[in-house]
Amino acid sequence: FSAARWTTLSNVVRASFQLVQLAVLTRFLLPADYGLMALVMVVISYAALFSDIGLSTAFVQRQHISHEERSSLYWLSVAVGTGLMLLVISTSPLAARLFNEPRLMVLLMLVSTNFLVVALGQQLRIDAEKSLNFRPVALIEITSACGGLAVAVLTAWLGWGVYALVAAAMLSAWLTMLLCWAVLAKGWRPLWRLRWLEVRWFVHFGGGMVINNVINHINSTVDILLGGRLLGATQLGIYSVPRNLVLQIQFMVNPIFTRVGFPVIASIQHDTARVRQGFLKIMNLTATVNAPIYVALGVFAPEFVQLMLGSEFQETTPLVRVLAAWGLLRSFGNPVGSLLFGMGRVRLSTLWNGGLLFIVPLALWLGSQYDAIGMAWAMAAVMALLFGPTWAKLVRPVCGAGLWLYAKQVLIPTLCALVAGLTAWLAVSPWTLPMLRIGGGLIIGLIIYILLSWILNREPINSAFALLNKR
Repeated sequence: FSAARWTTLSNVVRASFQLVQLAVLTRFLLPADYGLMALVMVVISYAALFSDIGLSTAFVQRQHISHEERSSLYWLSVAVGTGLMLLVISTSPLAARLFNEPRLMVLLMLVSTNFLVVALGQQLRIDAEKSLNFRPVALIEITSACGGLAVAVLTAWLGWGVYALVAAAMLSAWLTMLLCWAVLAKGWRPLWRLRWLEVRWFVHFGGGMVINNVINHINSTVDILLGGRLLGATQLGIYSVPRNLVLQIQFMVNPIFTRVGFPVIASIQHDTARVRQGFLKIMNLTATVNAPIYVALGVFAPEFVQLMLGSEFQETTPLVRVLAAWGLLRSFGNPVGSLLFGMGRVRLSTLWNGGLLFIVPLALWLGSQYDAIGMAWAMAAVMALLFGPTWAKLVRPVCGAGLWLYAKQVLIPTLCALVAGLTAWLAVSPWTLPMLRIGGGLIIGLIIYILLSWILNREPINSAFALLNKR
């Protein structure tokens, strides 16, 4: 409960900062700037899959690690981070030619330094999370996000353009690393050693994670890659901003449960009954929080676009609605990763994502024939069709949960959210002011959602009270 409380605080505050940054910077930056940054982050994200070669997941999954093993792991992570930084710098001219964007080269060189900076403090943060000591981790993340927001707004106001986004990302990485050593180290210092025998098991486990993550990442970013080739920077920016806004909601909510659930499941991995109980609770809690947010975003999409993104993005309203449905469906499958990795079933996850590699790109290519809205519909359809197979191939074999027991964890919260959202929309339909419609709609919808949840889905409400009251 303590870990979840602090993770909630960190995610909510950081997501709020991201929304404020988005609302402010869209007034200063052009869609092309966001398109460039989207390309930068896609390239960086692929390199980031190898940033610690899966060592962080292996560090959490293995319960007992000696000081010597930890020291060797630390320097191996730093070496990998340094190598990735140099690799991105050396290949940045190729990426610039590939996307026909000369400005991409310098942007990639600057952002790539984060690989080394993050590696210097990564293990300290992972060690704190493994022991569920999330309070200092949350405070560090909030402080770094605040610093990044301040730099982004200041530099955007000064006219830095896309470099405002780069400066914010770099400062956040530096602040996080320095604060990790100042707060989380607690006197620990790595020995000057790097022995293969001490890291062999971690590299073997992490290697499977890297393969899994690479395949999964291709599936999750292929829409940006296709957009970069087919839509151009401006149209890609118009598409990527609402897409990232939808994903930001998921990045705010899901880690509250999955980030805590992974080390918890790993610690009880030999008790299948407890794992099943914990996993289903994570599923239900995740859906209970996500469902009303995504339904509200879809119902009040015109108002959100007008207030958050401005007139430049007004044409994205239909896109936001489809992406909201995609985001909700995508959030249902997210906790499955905590189950598989906590149980050490990396190979099963890799085979699953490898199968998706033949489905997702094809679906997105077909959808891209109808522009950005077609890609959004394709992504939503794939997520909906995968719900049943996810249970049959991943959930049931690992923890033994039945189909209805699995499905009702997300169906009941979604039904409550849809009823609440439609009722709220009807209640505020006579009003015309966007702020009034959103404010009134959210209040009405939230009250109805809580009442319906109290009747049909009471366990998460009880958990929320326990979360707030636990000492």
